[in-house]
Amino acid sequence: MAEPVGSLARDASGPSGGALPAEIAGVTGFVSRIRRLAIHDGPGIRSVVFLKGCPLRCAWCAAPETQADQADLEHFPERCLVCDECLRVCPEGAIRVESDGRRSIDRQTCTLCGRCVEVCYAEALRLVGVRRTVADVLAECERDRVFYNRSGGGITLSGGEPLHQPEFTRALLRACRLSGLHTAMETSGYSDWEILQSVLADLDLLLYDVKHMDAQQHEALTGVTNEGILENLRRAIRSGISTIVRVPVIPGINAAADNFRALARLLHEVGSIRQIDLLPYHRLGEATYARLGKAYALTLPLPTEEHLQALAEFLRSEGFVVTLGG
Repeated sequence: MAEPVGSLARDASGPSGGALPAEIAGVTGFVSRIRRLAIHDGPGIRSVVFLKGCPLRCAWCAAPETQADQADLEHFPERCLVCDECLRVCPEGAIRVESDGRRSIDRQTCTLCGRCVEVCYAEALRLVGVRRTVADVLAECERDRVFYNRSGGGITLSGGEPLHQPEFTRALLRACRLSGLHTAMETSGYSDWEILQSVLADLDLLLYDVKHMDAQQHEALTGVTNEGILENLRRAIRSGISTIVRVPVIPGINAAADNFRALARLLHEVGSIRQIDLLPYHRLGEATYARLGKAYALTLPLPTEEHLQALAEFLRSEGFVVTLGG
């Protein structure tokens, strides 16, 4: 039986704190957030850097706050103290009092200036998305170096879609490389091959999402076709980069056996893929849609443990190492 991939490709205990080249340190990108002490996005304990912007619109997206190229305003009405400071400072009059007393946001009028956030002592309003430098992001991630070194962890770029901000992604991965940190990147693979290829030199592990094997279904569910995505996967694997294929398991969408048989055929064709992560569909992002003033369009049953195990056993019978949940 093949062993899971994802072990360190180099020693991550190298010296930290050295000065980064200015042409790398000052590159900026739009970051949603950094999740520290993560354990499901690559080996060991990791910091996951979520970038803003994604060209896909997956119906099941659990991180809608990362989709837009600009900041998003989240509203937590349950925290509101009804002080109405936000109404007072909003230059566009985008915050309103409804007939039932609720405070609401006119998303069409709001310019995302952030003044309401500054005066909201209850933190009922929050801007998601800040432009940050590579040096700034790396400094925050460096705080947990001791955990990376002890667990074989490192930094994972996610999103959104990291390839949607290629200059920042390349610079941040280069900075991690120079700092001796293990790097992983989660991607849909939807980009020009030249962009994906350009980040591979500083990448230790590629976490490659395969949403659906059928081109028409893929386009209907995500807004883009999958021909380029699957071709980029073939090219990436043949380049020699350690790769884990990750598949969201969504009943009624892509969880049929035929879809996984097609995936197995593709991976046997290109060879060298050892591990597949099955990511069970969940509805944890539903509340985020509400906070963004968006409707959550997908209401499907969660995959059963029996179904997940059946898919896992099929893939194992095809020679793959399978992990449930990443």
